[in-house]
Amino acid sequence: MSVTHRSLSIAPESSFGSLDSTTGLPSTSGLTFVSIPCERDPIVIYGEPVASERNDARDGSYGLPPEPDTVFSSGSRVRRRTGQVALRLDLTTIGTTANNYDSNYLGYLLGAGFKTAKHTMLSEAATNVSNNNLFTPTTSTDFAVGALLGCDIAGRAEYTAVTDNDESGAVAISPALSNLQNTTTLRALQTWYPGSRAETGSKVSSVAFQVQGVDFLTNCFGCVLETVSISLDNGRVMADLTYQSACIQDNHSSAVAPVEPTYNAGSPPFFRGSYVVVSSTSPTSLTNASSTGDKLARTALDCEDFTLTITNTLTPLGHSNSILAMSDMEISDVDVELTLTLSTLSTTLNDDYFNRTVRQVLVGTGPVADGKGCAFMLPAAYLTNDPSQYDVSGNDIVRQTLTYKQSRFGGDVVETGAGNSPVRIGLGV
Repeated sequence: MSVTHRSLSIAPESSFGSLDSTTGLPSTSGLTFVSIPCERDPIVIYGEPVASERNDARDGSYGLPPEPDTVFSSGSRVRRRTGQVALRLDLTTIGTTANNYDSNYLGYLLGAGFKTAKHTMLSEAATNVSNNNLFTPTTSTDFAVGALLGCDIAGRAEYTAVTDNDESGAVAISPALSNLQNTTTLRALQTWYPGSRAETGSKVSSVAFQVQGVDFLTNCFGCVLETVSISLDNGRVMADLTYQSACIQDNHSSAVAPVEPTYNAGSPPFFRGSYVVVSSTSPTSLTNASSTGDKLARTALDCEDFTLTITNTLTPLGHSNSILAMSDMEISDVDVELTLTLSTLSTTLNDDYFNRTVRQVLVGTGPVADGKGCAFMLPAAYLTNDPSQYDVSGNDIVRQTLTYKQSRFGGDVVETGAGNSPVRIGLGV
């Protein structure tokens, strides 16, 4: 008898479903799995078999076995299930051990549903500061348009995004930082974003998962991110991720033991020592920025809690060529919902719903340092609720709830990379 200690590992796929060129069946050959430090409870043996029910005419009250939806190999049906893979983990950053997340489990997890953008620089002291939205570094093009930046100002983590990396050699950022100085060290965040405009539907790559313990091993092939939900656990930022898998197969005879997770050397983000900010004015939205990017002032909010949910609509590109029944899963739509709970009322926002006001919204976390930092941004967001309808249901204080959706953003000077993307997740490098 074996106990249910178990691990969940991940590997990026070079081709959707990892089909073997000889057999045409999914294979782990060539996949290098990394064990994820995720919570244990959501790890199960995933999926349900796919079958066609037989409703044939019959001479009595009985049923017939269903016909499994699969292929034959060496004259026998190949086992196949499909379904969701779910996991929960915090977003502990990479630390000083590497300069990006391209070979890291967080990069694999997010890359299965988003594109990614990176600055060429890792950190740089702001120089020739004109104001809280503009500075002139040594090489402005080292800063990637649309990607996030972090810094420490007066002991608090602050974040912003690059809207222009060549405004006469200067870098424009929005929303503004509170007090940008020539001594402020700006730190790069690798940024993930939904493909939009010409990149609509694209991602880095699908992934494969492997569940393993004593006496059991399950492989999940052709997995694409369906939802990511960000919430707080006593201030610690947690991510619940759900993937759709095209093919799930057991290989229990090859099971050895669970694999100890590979931990990042950075720090888990906490909703402490940081700000939630909205832009004081509306960003460029239904048009595109002309020659320079947006440079908007900031309004800090007293926010006690937030949730962020990004949902990808996945549409299979169906075919009969393989057991997968599809050549890929296209991300055909993206929906974003960000809910903020304010403990201090912001009367500035009370009319935003009825005025159809669009604002930039940025949620920061602490700490921020070399290889540390995490932020979430909607560069153009609109309210779906009336913020003047205060929450007085409790017995303590009046609260204000803001529920935002993503709108079109046009305040970046380019539409390539993360430029003009509708939502962004940044992790410190």
